[in-house]
Amino acid sequence: MSSKTKTFVITGAVLLVLIALVIFNMLKGKIYANPDNFVGNSASNLNNGGTFCEYDGKVYFANSSDNDALYVMNSDETNVKKLSDTAVLSINVDPHRVYYSMSTNTNGTGLGYIRKTAGLYSVNHRGNDSICYTTNPVASALLYGNKLYYQNYQKKSGTTIYSIGTDRKDDHEVINQMVTLTSVCNDKIYFGNMDGNHHLYEFDPATESSISAASEDMYLPVVEGDGWVYYIDPNTNYSLKRYNLGTGESQLLCKGRLEFFNKYGDFIYYQTNSDTPELRRMFFDGSNDTLIASGIYCDIQTTSYYVYFRSFNQPNVTYHCNHYGTIKVEPFNP
Repeated sequence: MSSKTKTFVITGAVLLVLIALVIFNMLKGKIYANPDNFVGNSASNLNNGGTFCEYDGKVYFANSSDNDALYVMNSDETNVKKLSDTAVLSINVDPHRVYYSMSTNTNGTGLGYIRKTAGLYSVNHRGNDSICYTTNPVASALLYGNKLYYQNYQKKSGTTIYSIGTDRKDDHEVINQMVTLTSVCNDKIYFGNMDGNHHLYEFDPATESSISAASEDMYLPVVEGDGWVYYIDPNTNYSLKRYNLGTGESQLLCKGRLEFFNKYGDFIYYQTNSDTPELRRMFFDGSNDTLIASGIYCDIQTTSYYVYFRSFNQPNVTYHCNHYGTIKVEPFNP
């Protein structure tokens, strides 16, 4: 091979490498647009930590047996794969990426078990191409449309709600108080107010303004498309209620003191706080109240097949139970 031929081959190879690098960087930085009304996870899952999120036949989850690392599996729990060593919570998923709050898991038990959050990130569905949106602590985040609404902790100002585009642009404060945005209905985001009263408020993403939606004190509100809001009422010993935004009708569903609940379809799963704590299930109207498991459980998450929940005293242990048929609680060992 002549020197000119060698030079030509080497130059061509270098050009191909440079072109490949340019194409790779272009694809890496490409941001795909979601529909304006796209929601990244259910309100109930996010209210309970957002450790599971189902999208398009896949479930993305924080594996409690592996320090809350990010995993993915089919909805029927087959084909389990690890995506990242990062401990995650507040998972949201869209057609192209998985968004999450990074968590540092202490592996403690009971009240000593603390998740410290360390930023808001996303990866693609294969667990690659990581993007950082903030390194500030983020305990809760919601993907709505092409924006992430997140609790942003800053040492000087405390925790307030910020919005940032999935393209990492336009990061700014939208609510100057610590609330939790999880529940989306009819192009509005609902939250229980924490400043002055605990009424239900409605946030308009288009105008970034908030108005009162109901003069009822509500904790962990879940607003449904039919106008019913499911919530814990702090004024009646933390009982479970539902309230109709259209008619103002209020219904008591469970008068026992509740810690958490997750509404999925016609089912409501809830954890009681009493001398004999239990995880239970009822229908949306309060009927057919059934015991799932005795004891204290947390992080109640739902997918199309199962309800998942963790032992409060052993948070590295997750259990699951099928929504339908005979109740059979088993350890979830992915």
